[in-house]
Amino acid sequence: MSKLLKILLLLLIVPLPGGLAQAQTVEAEGAARIGDSTAQAKRMALQDAIRQALMQANARISITTVTTRNGVVADNMRFSAQGRVTHVVILREWADEDHYYVKIRAQVPDDALLQALMKAEPGGAGDTGQASRYANGNAEAANRYRRKVAVSQFHVLDRTQIHDLPKIETELARELERRLISDGRVLTVNASQYLLPLSEEGVISQRRILGALPPAREPHQVASEFAESLGVQFVITGVIRDMSVSNHFLGTKMRHLELDLFIHDGISGALVARHRVSETVEERFLTVLHPANTVMMSEKFFASPFGREVDQMLDRMVALIVSDVGSQPFTARVIRAEGNKVYFDAGGLADIRVGDVLNTYKLSEVPVKDYPGQRALGYAENPATNLIVTQVQRLFSVGELAEDIARLAPGDVIRFEP
Repeated sequence: MSKLLKILLLLLIVPLPGGLAQAQTVEAEGAARIGDSTAQAKRMALQDAIRQALMQANARISITTVTTRNGVVADNMRFSAQGRVTHVVILREWADEDHYYVKIRAQVPDDALLQALMKAEPGGAGDTGQASRYANGNAEAANRYRRKVAVSQFHVLDRTQIHDLPKIETELARELERRLISDGRVLTVNASQYLLPLSEEGVISQRRILGALPPAREPHQVASEFAESLGVQFVITGVIRDMSVSNHFLGTKMRHLELDLFIHDGISGALVARHRVSETVEERFLTVLHPANTVMMSEKFFASPFGREVDQMLDRMVALIVSDVGSQPFTARVIRAEGNKVYFDAGGLADIRVGDVLNTYKLSEVPVKDYPGQRALGYAENPATNLIVTQVQRLFSVGELAEDIARLAPGDVIRFEP
């Protein structure tokens, strides 16, 4: 059953007053002591207001009663709230000599609906790890956020080696992207139709990608421009170095499989990681198992000895990609700015939540280049201020800048840094 169908069914079966499940709308106030920074006090006050909204919507009270030998009874009462808000509007802000105050209106999903939707998401339905991730705070957001990657077509060093493997360079990229989707820890974009230019060292070169970028753009940062055009944080590409067949004694044929995998950062264009994976497969009837009309990445293909090795290699590449991009800071790009209200291209699918605090950076208008080669090294980043997430949609989020003096523009960077 598809995820969308599950959610629609859940909306129909969750028994809530008034028919279909709805979020509660509550108003709450938060306060924080003003220390060295008014911006920090505003951020803490907004987070306190969000906590107060959660308490109003679904507070839990637990009481522990202790009876001593002398008959004295001690009651320990504790309030707690679990859940998350999906939309915050700041109604009023004010301050006195010691404290900063924020009044908000927030939408808080009903607890039963929230739990049902959590189970319908990837990793849900009994996945205690997923449930615990929803209960964790901003301190664990670095592991929670889902990065977005684009998987482009593989290069082939010697096309005569793949005459019996039609479109293997494209099908490898598509299958790798499909497995990343199934894994669920990253978001993906299928870019298998693009062949990115590579230098001799395998790094994405400074040449333009034909048909992939606007013609008016200078070709100084191919990887970063390509990532920006697709709205991704990382670019994945690779090289098929060897798929040759060699003859051994007693008629045994050995097929070689050697691939290079490259992961580039989408903001700077820098090479984040490079891996080489290789295998050698014995196949006695190679031409029978792989005729010219073989459908790549099909059940028949993966049933062959060579296909089984490709299957295992793809799983290894998925693990490498998830590990590499997960170790990098989570970044997003500003797509619109209206004063201190900022829209950026990461939302609920990336597990952004209302109340998250992110850092913002203004990028220089021209790239920094080395000398004397004048090779583009990326864009200078100037720290701006904190951004507090107030609204979350599936593909984008909205935040408030902590300081009114900071101004961002489309293309600037939002980043989580603990």
